[in-house]
Amino acid sequence: MFRISLPPPADLDLTRLLFWTIVTLAAAALPVRLPGGVHATITTAPVLAALFDASLANPFGVCWVAFIGTFEPRDLRGEPRLYGTLFNRSNWIVSAYSAWLVLLLTRTAIRTTDPLGTIVEIVLAGGSFAIVNNSLSLLANSLKTGASLSRVWAVSVSKVAIGLLSQVPLGWLMAEIAVQVSQWAVVLFMVPLLLARYSFSKYTEVRELFFGSVSALSQAIDAKDGFTRGHADRVSRIAGAIARELGLPEIEVERIELAGLLHDIGKIGVEDRILMKPSKLDPEETELMRRHPIYGASILEPSAALRPLVPLVRHHHENYDGSGYPEGLQGDSIPFGSRIIIVADAYEAMTSDRIYRKAIGHDRAMDQLNRYKAKQFDPKVVRALDQLLRRRGVAAFEASDLPQINYETLAELRRRLAREPIVRDAHAG
Repeated sequence: MFRISLPPPADLDLTRLLFWTIVTLAAAALPVRLPGGVHATITTAPVLAALFDASLANPFGVCWVAFIGTFEPRDLRGEPRLYGTLFNRSNWIVSAYSAWLVLLLTRTAIRTTDPLGTIVEIVLAGGSFAIVNNSLSLLANSLKTGASLSRVWAVSVSKVAIGLLSQVPLGWLMAEIAVQVSQWAVVLFMVPLLLARYSFSKYTEVRELFFGSVSALSQAIDAKDGFTRGHADRVSRIAGAIARELGLPEIEVERIELAGLLHDIGKIGVEDRILMKPSKLDPEETELMRRHPIYGASILEPSAALRPLVPLVRHHHENYDGSGYPEGLQGDSIPFGSRIIIVADAYEAMTSDRIYRKAIGHDRAMDQLNRYKAKQFDPKVVRALDQLLRRRGVAAFEASDLPQINYETLAELRRRLAREPIVRDAHAG
């Protein structure tokens, strides 16, 4: 910034610089917090408009617009801290400067009067800006949260990437309108920018609604069965950690985490006398209990959003040697996610207290898993869990983007259910 600012360019149009700065500030005032902690803004378009504006002395103009114009209200509130604000401003400046460098290099090789050349120029300069800006943002968020780059990309940026990239040609168009028509005509482009922001916020809302619904279903089991409080949440986290250790794509990891959260949802269809029996089940009760994966699959099947979880929930009690239930699948014919969940389920059960027994501890639990691998458990999954625990310990199970369970609310719900028995409508059955 010092190098491009001293001395300031002689042909600087302060009015134009101020205009693009104000437009960018207006766009920066409307950030959207995406899942995973990344903030999406609609400032890319006005910053690129300043880049493509031939009347603005660049790189001085675009870098100062990127520096001042991208300040957000949260920066004034101290969110993020000073080092975060400095990083974000530096990110925008470096991204703008890299785009200007690409523009400078391409203009010596591409005729701006050629429509195809103009498209190439927009793609190269805008692409450079987007790659640098988003790569630095992903890296910073990954370092801050401890999540992998692929995970941050999967839960945050990938779902709104089209909306972010659409701002590149929009920025060029805003610059053309400002030069060919009027600066004030650019204000009209706030409408498509606001639509882009709306798409970001709707994605966040829909995702939160979806995970809220999944959490509510999971809490329904915890509300009914007080013996295994938090079991599904812990199984979900363990299964997700194992899936990452095995190098599965983040979209598959998320699916496994969700299935882990809902793997016992079918117990809603199991009678309380069986589900809450504090002693060993007799053969008839065991047979009824073994139907809960089928019930769970039936509950999830009608929902298009939850349908991908159906095979994972249905087969999470299938043993590797084919001795499991409900269908007796064997080896690789069992969905991989189900093979992960059964290991996570067994490990969690053995390392947690139950009303009828105490936890046996990590070492004995791993001994049992190793003893029954290739029989009940997939050896590859057991090895992944063992390696994960040796390297990171139980802290490996803390990272998750799934909603937290409010166990205080669950306790109150159980008390209310005990006081207020459900009365069915006689006509509705």
